[in-house]
Amino acid sequence: MTTARDASERLLRALLTIASQEQRTHCSDPGLSELWLSDHEGERAEAARLCIGCPVITKCGAAAIANDERWGVWGGHDRTVRPGRPKKAAA
Repeated sequence: MTTARDASERLLRALLTIASQEQRTHCSDPGLSELWLSDHEGERAEAARLCIGCPVITKCGAAAIANDERWGVWGGHDRTVRPGRPKKAAA
């Protein structure tokens, strides 16, 4: 079983690796980063589309599951729990 700390460290290492290769994820782009944690569902949907092809998408999703993230887009999925709706099952 992966702990939250292990999953987060794997994601951090993957992000550092791509940064060392002078690459960046869309979610780290200053012009786009607000989409991943937006209050607007449509903006979060756009963020999820931008995740397609991300080199850390799997590690990002694993970290979100391990940390029980309940807001924003992680690993290409909107994990936002809306009031009055049950939490979505992990994909």
